[in-house]
Amino acid sequence: MNFDAVVVGAGPGGAFSAYWLAKNGLKVLLLEKKPLPRFKICGGCLSARVVSFLPEGWQGLVKVIIREGTLGYRGEESFGLTSEKPLAYIVDRAEFDYFLVQNAQQVGVELWQECELLGFEEGERIKVYTSKGEVEADFLIGADGFYSKTADLLGYKKKKFFRSLEFQCLTNLKEGVRIDVGLVEKGYAWVFPTNVGIASTGKENLLELLKDYSTKLGLKVEGKVYGWHIPYLENKKDFHAGRGRILLVGDASNSVDPLLGEGIYYALWGAKNAVQAIINCPNNPVEEYFRLSKPMIEELVYAGRIAKIAYRFQRFSYNWGKKGALKAYYKLLRGEESYKKLFFKAWLHLI
Repeated sequence: MNFDAVVVGAGPGGAFSAYWLAKNGLKVLLLEKKPLPRFKICGGCLSARVVSFLPEGWQGLVKVIIREGTLGYRGEESFGLTSEKPLAYIVDRAEFDYFLVQNAQQVGVELWQECELLGFEEGERIKVYTSKGEVEADFLIGADGFYSKTADLLGYKKKKFFRSLEFQCLTNLKEGVRIDVGLVEKGYAWVFPTNVGIASTGKENLLELLKDYSTKLGLKVEGKVYGWHIPYLENKKDFHAGRGRILLVGDASNSVDPLLGEGIYYALWGAKNAVQAIINCPNNPVEEYFRLSKPMIEELVYAGRIAKIAYRFQRFSYNWGKKGALKAYYKLLRGEESYKKLFFKAWLHLI
């Protein structure tokens, strides 16, 4: 079977890539190894700036509108700040991802569920081998997450990532989220309206820390505790763009915020860049993809610079948040500020 493009992975980056490819007139096949809608381990928190990318109808998926944030230290002390405008939205990832897939199908994308990528062969056209048979395409986009088979076949290896644990529960937060620092060497813990979790780049015993953190806040770890990995990008060498007419998007490309692990915003941004690169330079889109992604990469690099300071001096970071850093971060979440501007404003404040 012949397609113009094959997209691997029906998460936000993959579904959005497929959608925009089809909107540009390409015949697209979207592969997903699980039946949809499928459970996805994730906090399910979308920063308000994501809205600029979302297709019409996303509002119906929102479970909670976040207007308040609390910054804590070791689960022992905290302060909060309210915003008149929405800061973020809590969604169910199974519903959210499926919504994006359905939008892709509505513009002509063909979906193969319970279908795995087995391999590919580059040539005049790309031969894509799947568990449901062989297809040919001009372009291949790997949006298959942290354990990306596409990236692995291209020779990429994940070197920087958070280890994360999460359990589902209804908390006492109605329109707010809480983030705590000081619990791990480099990472954070969180309380959202529907889940509690912890993430670290170190080797701490996260399960014990999660239990202790929950106890301090009067919460109980019940049911299954889910674990997963979150990659992140700190410099442009960390960006895994792909090769030739094979591009990587989202977690597969490491396009994740190194400060708080936000990935959906950058997956959608990267997807639009990848599709535009294919339209602009169909013979060798990877170079154009890297060029178009420079603003996104720069944002993540400056997020990484802030993260290095914030996690090295966590008590200072907590106090810094009280003095205005949290309020400034709200502007970033709403899309009114960039990480680059926040970084330089922070230095001016310190000087």
